[in-house]
Amino acid sequence: MSKTVIVAPLNWGLGHATRSKTVIDNLLTAGCKVIIASDGNSLKILKRQFPFLHTEELPSYSPVYPSDGNMAWAMLKQAPKMLINIGNEQSVIKKIATKYNAEIIISDNRYGCFTNFTKNIFLSHQLMIQSPESMLFLQPSINRLHAKFINRFHECWIPDVVQGFKLAGTLSENKYIKIPKFYCGLLSSYLSSNMSNDNKFDIVAILSGPEPQRTIFEGRIIEQLEKIRYRSLLIRGKISDPNEIPDRGVMQFKNYVSAEGISNYISPNTFVISRSGYSTIMDIAQLGVSALLVPTPGQTEQEYLASYFDENKIFMMQTQNNIDIQKAFERKSDYLAIKTEKNILLQQNLNRILLT
Repeated sequence: MSKTVIVAPLNWGLGHATRSKTVIDNLLTAGCKVIIASDGNSLKILKRQFPFLHTEELPSYSPVYPSDGNMAWAMLKQAPKMLINIGNEQSVIKKIATKYNAEIIISDNRYGCFTNFTKNIFLSHQLMIQSPESMLFLQPSINRLHAKFINRFHECWIPDVVQGFKLAGTLSENKYIKIPKFYCGLLSSYLSSNMSNDNKFDIVAILSGPEPQRTIFEGRIIEQLEKIRYRSLLIRGKISDPNEIPDRGVMQFKNYVSAEGISNYISPNTFVISRSGYSTIMDIAQLGVSALLVPTPGQTEQEYLASYFDENKIFMMQTQNNIDIQKAFERKSDYLAIKTEKNILLQQNLNRILLT
């Protein structure tokens, strides 16, 4: 008998939605009835990719992002509002689960998406929140509180490998989490490219993340790509904007491209420029290409990941204020890149919960 599963990704950048697509694809293959619950751009993306599935809207966390890059203090000030939103989210998800007689909820970083009558799974790579140096004294308390929210679920799934180089580094380690933890492999919908070298782009820049930093990042990339004249594609990460920027010689623009579509623009020799969000890193690893990671200013998780990959000579890191695409392109052979194996861990975990 098939089971009804609610998949509830956070609407905070596009990564939670894109990696949830992989989960949904596997659930559908297993014969499950899938309900998508989210809000904002995450919900829009998944509606577009799964127009035949039922969708429900959850309360938005509605974070306000600072223009000065002081993300940690901004989030701390917004914590009371987010706690209220988590409570509202829990009330709504109970109604949704009751409406569809759901048996399982897979929550991608939505802390209120669980009930007392479903199997509740929390999906996240970031179990250990990184504090900036000015707030290091708060880090133990922050992560105890973080674990308290996660411990309300039955299981925690970590999108990473069990053996070998772990993409999440120390982010997936939190000694205060007491519920069972399972690795579910890297979650990416990207496909291996079959584009010939004659038709490849030299550089593909994939933009994502909050405003105003997305626009600032875009401006700096355009300014430099116009000067260096490599054949390049800028994917702007604006899914609701119908107005495309006209091509400028060898530089082309697209507002939004699906995961499957991005694969068609990239060959093994393409150099990718992107933020260092974890879902984006999983996608780049799936493609096996070289990359320049530019963390969103003030986002400690992205700063940690970009530094972690640079130190291990896998992907290059530059800061937004000091980005130099020409220099990065010339040095790309100094970095190893990484190529992931086929993910079987996700299906193993799904089989385990679907058969119980």
